Amino acid sequence: MPVRVKIDRSRCVVAHFCLFYAPTVFIPSEGGKPAIAPEYAVNGFEEGVVPDWLYEQVKEAERHCPSRAIRVYKE
Repeated sequence: MPVRVKIDRSRCVVAHFCLFYAPTVFIPSEGGKPAIAPEYAVNGFEEGVVPDWLYEQVKEAERHCPSRAIRVYKE
């Protein structure tokens, strides 16, 4: 089952917990705010689809995001 990940960069406070918890999915981008890694990105760098085996990592990133800028859900 595909796992969809979204970043609301307007809410992001650049705490970088996402880079710590899911470093293969989230990468730093210009301006320091995180982006979805190119191999998972769809519709730009704020939205992506990751394999099921990365679900726990992206959920941890979502749980620890202080600004609640990350949303993770299964389709």
